[in-house]
Amino acid sequence: MHEHAEDDLALIEARSPNDAYDIWAFLEIVDGSDELKDRLCSWHYRQTHKDPQLDCKAVVALQQTGYNVYRMYSLEMEWGRRHYRILYAYEPATDPDDEMFHILAVVLKRTDDTVPELRDEAYNYEPDHRITLRVRSDYEELGLAIRH
Repeated sequence: MHEHAEDDLALIEARSPNDAYDIWAFLEIVDGSDELKDRLCSWHYRQTHKDPQLDCKAVVALQQTGYNVYRMYSLEMEWGRRHYRILYAYEPATDPDDEMFHILAVVLKRTDDTVPELRDEAYNYEPDHRITLRVRSDYEELGLAIRH
């Protein structure tokens, strides 16, 4: 997990410790499942028939500019229903055991229901949003391939 994503979780924890704990637990479950990790690079994948129920999808605004970034969230945990999203990058390798997922951000997705005091913090995948710019910078800092 990138240090900026850890900082994101610390902010969430300050506001809602239960959400932060559940996000950590969710990430541990996903990390422990080779089957789920195989699906995390789908353009869009939704698992509703067994636990953990999740939705993952490519972040189009970043994919279109060559950054192999996706987002996921829980369909069953309260933090997912509150619109928290986990942004991650996939790093392929010739040996499947060397493939990596880098957690780059944990964000509150902006919706019509986002309360006014959180609207500046909330994120809706805008290309010029500070989260997008930070994710791009962190992606590059990690030396991940950018497709042209």
